[in-house]
Amino acid sequence: MAGALIGEAFISASIQVICYRIASPKFVDLFRHKKLDQPLLMKLKRTLLTLNAVLDDAEEKQTEKPAVREWLDDLKHAVDLLDEINYESLRCKLEGEAQTADKFTNKVWNFLPTSRNKFYQSMNVKIQELLRKLEDFVQLKGALGLTEVVGRKVSQRTPTTSLVHEPFVYGRDEVKENLSKVLFSDDASKEDVSVITIVGMGGVGKTTLARMLYNDDKVKGHFTLKAWACVSEDYDAIRVTKTLLESVTSKTCNTTDLNLLQVELREQLRGEKFVFVLDDLWNEKYTDWNCLQTPFTSGARGSKVIVTTRNKNVASFMQNVPTQPLEPLSHEHCWLLLAKHAFRNVSCSAYPSLEEIGKKIARKCNGLPLAAQTLGGLLRSRLDSEVWNRVLNNSIWELPSEKSDILPALGLSYHYLPAKLKRCFIYCSIFPKDYELKVEDVVFLWMAEGLIPQAENGDNMEEVAKEYFDELLSRSLFQTSGKSSFVMHDLINDLAVFMSKGFCSRWEGRESHEVERVRHLSYAREEYDVSLKFEALKGAKCLRTFLPTSLNPYNSYKNYYLSKKVVQDLLSSHRCLRVLSLSSYRNVTQLPDSIKNIIHLRYLDLSGTAIERLPGVLCSLYNLQTLRLSSCYSLVEFPADMRKLINLQSLMLEDCISLTKLPVDITELISLYHLDVSGTKITEMPSQMSRLKSLRTLTAFVVGKSTGSTIGELGELPHLGGKLKLQNVVDAKDAGQANLKNKKDMKELEFEWGNEDSNDSAKVRDVLDKLQPCMNLEKLTVKRYGGTSFPNWLGDSAFNKIKVMRLEGCHYCFELPPLGQLPALKELFIYILGCPNLVCFPQGGLPTPNLTQLEFSRCEKLKSLPERIHTLTALERLWIRNLQNLESIAEDGGLAPNLQHFRIENCERLRASSSSVGDHCNWGFQALVSLKYLNIGGRGSDEILETLLKQQLLPTTLRSLWIEELSTLKSLDGKGLAHLTSLQELFISRCDSLEYLPGEALQHLTSLQRLEIRCCDNLQFLPEEGLPPSLSYLKIFRCSGLEKRYQNKTGQDHWDSISHIPCIWINDEVVI
Repeated sequence: MAGALIGEAFISASIQVICYRIASPKFVDLFRHKKLDQPLLMKLKRTLLTLNAVLDDAEEKQTEKPAVREWLDDLKHAVDLLDEINYESLRCKLEGEAQTADKFTNKVWNFLPTSRNKFYQSMNVKIQELLRKLEDFVQLKGALGLTEVVGRKVSQRTPTTSLVHEPFVYGRDEVKENLSKVLFSDDASKEDVSVITIVGMGGVGKTTLARMLYNDDKVKGHFTLKAWACVSEDYDAIRVTKTLLESVTSKTCNTTDLNLLQVELREQLRGEKFVFVLDDLWNEKYTDWNCLQTPFTSGARGSKVIVTTRNKNVASFMQNVPTQPLEPLSHEHCWLLLAKHAFRNVSCSAYPSLEEIGKKIARKCNGLPLAAQTLGGLLRSRLDSEVWNRVLNNSIWELPSEKSDILPALGLSYHYLPAKLKRCFIYCSIFPKDYELKVEDVVFLWMAEGLIPQAENGDNMEEVAKEYFDELLSRSLFQTSGKSSFVMHDLINDLAVFMSKGFCSRWEGRESHEVERVRHLSYAREEYDVSLKFEALKGAKCLRTFLPTSLNPYNSYKNYYLSKKVVQDLLSSHRCLRVLSLSSYRNVTQLPDSIKNIIHLRYLDLSGTAIERLPGVLCSLYNLQTLRLSSCYSLVEFPADMRKLINLQSLMLEDCISLTKLPVDITELISLYHLDVSGTKITEMPSQMSRLKSLRTLTAFVVGKSTGSTIGELGELPHLGGKLKLQNVVDAKDAGQANLKNKKDMKELEFEWGNEDSNDSAKVRDVLDKLQPCMNLEKLTVKRYGGTSFPNWLGDSAFNKIKVMRLEGCHYCFELPPLGQLPALKELFIYILGCPNLVCFPQGGLPTPNLTQLEFSRCEKLKSLPERIHTLTALERLWIRNLQNLESIAEDGGLAPNLQHFRIENCERLRASSSSVGDHCNWGFQALVSLKYLNIGGRGSDEILETLLKQQLLPTTLRSLWIEELSTLKSLDGKGLAHLTSLQELFISRCDSLEYLPGEALQHLTSLQRLEIRCCDNLQFLPEEGLPPSLSYLKIFRCSGLEKRYQNKTGQDHWDSISHIPCIWINDEVVI
């Protein structure tokens, strides 16, 4: 079945691409100019469209059809043949062979190379042969039972009910408590009826949670009416309304008229407080929901509708209280659920060997309750380790369908995807589990493989692809991971692999692989990838993707090497490649000229290689869309004729540190959307950058001293957005012409000047004034600004989206902009030679309620921090470093109450007090119950630490204490240290006078797990009392006294007092 499904998904994509190309002017022109059979081409298009309609039906029937697989192989040749025609049309255009029909003569034809004549002469024959095969397949559609009338096949799943099936629910107490507060509140929303939406992937426990709420003992007393309706994917407003009505009246209803049903339901609900559950809702039509909920509005205030759905889009237009996303369970909770079903009433502790295997099985479930329950049921009362190991070692997808609900449950998410999303989802099976996806990476790959159609509304393919990604995310097939990354749940990843068998292959070990039909290949990159590893690829007839992967792609400390034979074989044997990545292989110093044979190549990734120059033949790859050269540290120049890459959309040159100039003809790449030159040594932009009208992102623009483009050319790039760094802008008029005010998609801006450019304070201020950006800006960095004050726009309250501001090396500034007027500001950094002339902050402090990070460094004249820091309730991190004249902090009410990380370093005039030790209480340390990390060090910090410990002013919640460069510190106050009962990490470094540690106090630190001591030569021994038994990690680095004492690892040198610690690290030697 999987082979048919994936075949149909990719075939559908291929047909759309082919039909689009056949109708394109360049195809028609080429056929006319080369005297090819145009009617034949149109007949091919009609045949393909007929097959596409048949394939829709085949996909719905979801049965294995060998003919589909056979047809796919034929279609592969269609795509490749028409790609050859496409390439030839581009070659003609660029090399001047294509001419208008009236100018094209036989004389010109005769001058064409013989190989080209033969190519054109054979083209008609190939298309005729292909057409005959496809027409044969059309004739077979009746025998295959395929029709062009597609009816959505409804799932035969058993409807959910409100009755509790799960007497034991694990890991949902907190979520239930939060939702219960909303459920029993009459003021949960502004409307009388509140809609609570629970969103999550299939099998994560949405229905179970809804049952818990619905059957809560307090529901009967709080609501007069209640009803449960399983909506499912087969949305039927009459059926759902009738179910609700019969539930609230406890009577059978024979009416099938929706109007009568809704009128009756409205009257039954009038003035009553009710709770409804609409379980498993799929319908994305807002108008349908609006119609369905109309009778609900007659209910009393405080009524609730609980909706469960897999689709965030559904939740977004229904909810009027915050959506509740339901995350997977922890591994421990998964094990408890699995064990409850597997052991019945028997204690699992009676079977320790099974418990160990069972916990590993539970990890396979990756937090999915349905999987834990299914596997637990499969193992129910089968207390045999052989059976359990078999389940552990088999894929969940290999379970018999009659014994597993996992495939039907998760498979529905795939089944109800539109065909355009199916093919994109399936392609993602090439990414390994736990692989962090970047949207732009996935989008470029989808585009390269032809999975994204040309949009009819004028949107570019990249925008369409991003919409597809967002749609898959909204349907819970992707999950967020960090700020800008996404992952696939392990079982969703398994689903994609299951559906893509035969077409996509992921090599993660040395196991054998079936490769004949494989089109898309990824493999785990190893330190040495030798040719033997890829021997099986000789059998791959139509490879399109060659993609090395790594779960830690940013590990720059590890080198990878690829056999040169692999590269040679790829370029000579796999000419259908669309995606080729050789990234991170350090021995790739050049590309063979045979790269010119890969004429279909759309995506080439050479990032992290040692390549110095690109071959000139690369410019004959006219289909190339993405060229990634990031971190090619040796790259010095580009080939001539880069202008021929007319389809190039993305050129990524980030951190090419040897690159000093861009190709002169780069401004002829009119399809270019993305140009990343950050981290290069480019000294000026080529002339006429304004010709790149399609440019969406340009990470840096360097103004040359006398030549190249001026900054004013940015004004002619209407779509520019994202992140941009401007360097060396010195002409105010030119700065104004850049028209940054109208760059509505610009989110991050950085302005930087050289030292020689910032001598004229008034002139530089005028330049910065003219560089005023759009008010949508979110992040602003200003480096080496030479003005004495900032222009008025910087700090204007209209910039209500700025979240991050960095001011670096503003040497001549005497005052800051009115930062308190930036309501969204979360992070403020003034550092790296900072503002040495800044004496104080504006009166009234920084009234920015959302500020979460505040950092000051090297502001040499600054005497005090902003007033009223205690009012910054969102502040989590405060760093003050190298403020040599700072005399006071937080003496008007203490530090921010929710501070989590406080760092104080080299503030030599900041003393423990100005009059008495008690002044330290004004910092309010004891009240900082959220403080987890304290870093203290450098000049002036000895006395501060001594006071904080002696007076026991540090909160007991502190988890990490870092002490560095305290030159006079001889010991830590034992009483104050023992007070820190939650401390997990103690780090002591470069304290030259430190002689001993308080052993008795350390024994009180029952939570301490990590102790590091660095560069403390006067410390001769660790406490005789020993270190706390909770310690799991001890590191001693460059402490000569301690090294001598413990180097022999014997009892004579007190080794016994530390030998219980699981991991001991002495200099570069690790003892485990």
